[in-house]
Amino acid sequence: MYKIIIVDDEEPVLRALNRLFARHYELHLYNDPTKAVESFKSNQYDLILSDIKMPYLDGFEVLTQFAQCFPDSGRMLISGYTDLDECRGALNKDIAHIIVSKPWDNFELESIVALLLQNCALKSELKALKSNLIA
Repeated sequence: MYKIIIVDDEEPVLRALNRLFARHYELHLYNDPTKAVESFKSNQYDLILSDIKMPYLDGFEVLTQFAQCFPDSGRMLISGYTDLDECRGALNKDIAHIIVSKPWDNFELESIVALLLQNCALKSELKALKSNLIA
């Protein structure tokens, strides 16, 4: 089962995402981004969904640290925050793979998550195949 971490300082958002994804994935929910980053040391995640504007650490920094720990895992920002230059920069620097606006469409969000997880699985498979060729 895929393991997803969701980071958002708003409890209603965490509850909504939990309702949407809990049936299909193992979820780890954090309303404190510093605790989420701390969890990177003891967990392996396939995907992160993070808000951008949060106290202590913003979503860009959370995803940057996540990418250092899990470079092949999916990275998504979900936010009502719309500084287009910063968002575009996060995509261009490969900090995030996609940015989804709040409020989101459930079907669209489920589809994006499924595609990011499929991409993650394909990256893992490719790594394994390459290592078999080298061996």
